[in-house]
Amino acid sequence: MVRLLFLWTLVFGVFSAEVLSAEPVIAPAEAQAKAVMSNVYDSYVKIIPYAYSTKNIEFKNKKEKEALLKNLTDLSDFFKSAKHADLFQRPGFRPSLEAITNHLDETIMSVESDSFIFAQKRLNVIGALCVTCHSQLPESVSKNAFRDNIKKEKRDRFDSDFAYANYLYLVRRFDDSKTYFEKAINTALGTSTRSANQEVLASLRKVVSIDTKIKFNYENARAFIEKWEKDSRLSINDKKILKRWNDSLKLWKGFDPASIKSMPKFIEKHLSPLDMKKEIIFSGEEDITLLISSGVLFNFLVENPNSALAPEILYWLSLAEHRMGQSYFFSLGDLYLKDCIRKYPSSPYAKKCYQEYADSIEAGFSGSSGTDIPVSEKRELIKLKSLLKP
Repeated sequence: MVRLLFLWTLVFGVFSAEVLSAEPVIAPAEAQAKAVMSNVYDSYVKIIPYAYSTKNIEFKNKKEKEALLKNLTDLSDFFKSAKHADLFQRPGFRPSLEAITNHLDETIMSVESDSFIFAQKRLNVIGALCVTCHSQLPESVSKNAFRDNIKKEKRDRFDSDFAYANYLYLVRRFDDSKTYFEKAINTALGTSTRSANQEVLASLRKVVSIDTKIKFNYENARAFIEKWEKDSRLSINDKKILKRWNDSLKLWKGFDPASIKSMPKFIEKHLSPLDMKKEIIFSGEEDITLLISSGVLFNFLVENPNSALAPEILYWLSLAEHRMGQSYFFSLGDLYLKDCIRKYPSSPYAKKCYQEYADSIEAGFSGSSGTDIPVSEKRELIKLKSLLKP
């Protein structure tokens, strides 16, 4: 659902008049990429009822299934056709394109085999995949991308305010999405179900991510937090999380990404201390630091795609993504690590990326024993290790 929008945004943002000139001259390849992403969005809106629904897929007739398969196949084909564009081969974007194309292929197979429970889950994740990229795009790239170029979808096409808020977040209508996330919080706080509790925390996280990772507006973030801290319906645990965020935001008061003179010094100050304390990263104690830092790092990569710092930044983005992917977005952490190894095998950070990836695979499948890692993953580890240069 989303990979498409991320790429679409990117194309329209990069080639928009406000980024280049009043009347930019668009090269044939760029014009083609712009057309591809427009087609992507047109296909995506056709699967909205499935992508945002919490209900199991039910087809009234064979034609409905065929229509969904056609739209998914069109999406997949459009994304695959976008691989030719140099724009999408920049550091940070390659993993996103790889993730969405693989995910769409798996979703299509689930629908074709009538595995509708899995298909619905995968359809829901399409949006999370796209949001992961859209949430990272700087305004210099995405400006005007999701305004007049995209039709405004109505609230009645979505199951809930929460679903609609996530869609608005996806297409970067952030002010509108915040309004609907707050409506979702109000509704969920009136319900004592597990899913309602999850929606409350997910909505709080999304709004805070807008004001930190995307807009770097810490006063707005604190005002939002302090408003909901006072709500007596909020759980004790959620109030503790809000307090932790507020305390962390105080440390970033006055920070402006434009004031950064040296990216290595920024990394050394804010991220290097976390390298030896990864358990703190996954506890949630450093969420604000990770949100702000990931926004800073990704913006830097977009504006400096050929920087010698790219492998180091991919390493740090992977750590942020591994944490954020658990709670905020779809994680591209492992894909960032693999891209670091494949594209920069001679960099000292390629070895760090490999070790981090190997540790992630071992922990994911079998703790520290390594006995339950699938053969395919073992082969991938061997292949990646062989790429490393002395």
